[in-house]
Amino acid sequence: MLLFPVSFLCAELFNKESKTIYRVFAFIALCLVVYGIIATQSRGGLLGVMAIVAYFLARTIKNPVVLVSILGFGLAVLLVAAGISDRQSGGAAESGIDESAMGRIYAWQAAINMALSNPFTGVGVNNFYVNYFFYSPHWDGKNHAVHSTWFQVLGETGFVGISLFATLIATIYRTLKRSGSKVKFCHQANLLVNVQALKAGLIGFVVSGTFLTQAFTWPIYIILSLSIALEQMLQTLSKDTQENRHDS
Repeated sequence: MLLFPVSFLCAELFNKESKTIYRVFAFIALCLVVYGIIATQSRGGLLGVMAIVAYFLARTIKNPVVLVSILGFGLAVLLVAAGISDRQSGGAAESGIDESAMGRIYAWQAAINMALSNPFTGVGVNNFYVNYFFYSPHWDGKNHAVHSTWFQVLGETGFVGISLFATLIATIYRTLKRSGSKVKFCHQANLLVNVQALKAGLIGFVVSGTFLTQAFTWPIYIILSLSIALEQMLQTLSKDTQENRHDS
């Protein structure tokens, strides 16, 4: 959930045409939100933050070596600040593949088994947890969450559901790509910020979805709604611009 505002705050922060006071407030708010994500000790959350920041840095830093170095250093700082190795769910204390990693592997195997047993419907939305016992190759006495957006959709909605979900993500991307090409002709700096924020938000969702169960939470659907609304607005502005040019 906290990843959702990160993309908008970064878009405002990296917007050179924005007022200084807005960029200062965006920086302060971004630090607070990232601090909250660090406090969760979520690997997926940290990866999502880095993916969003990488999107905006890539637009300003053209040297790939410098870009990768900055991102690598930033990720190391976030990992240390979050204390990932001290997590109770598994970290440096375990030998070999830690408990947290093995728990995810077992959960992902359970999701695959659910989809194989119910290829068209899966086990139903929000039913992964209660069906874990019946499909997991390993039972430690308690059910577990899937800890992956993609495997969540696969296990709960089957192969049909994951196909539709992937199509949804691709559609949002294409919509934002069209909006990005249209906004250049509208000369609306605030709309450009929104296009970039939504693109970064989508990237953050896709990357963080590897470790977070967020297929049916609201952020991705808010991104979908805003993407549609933004494209409609840009289409209207483009028509008005073309009509004005024609009249002149």
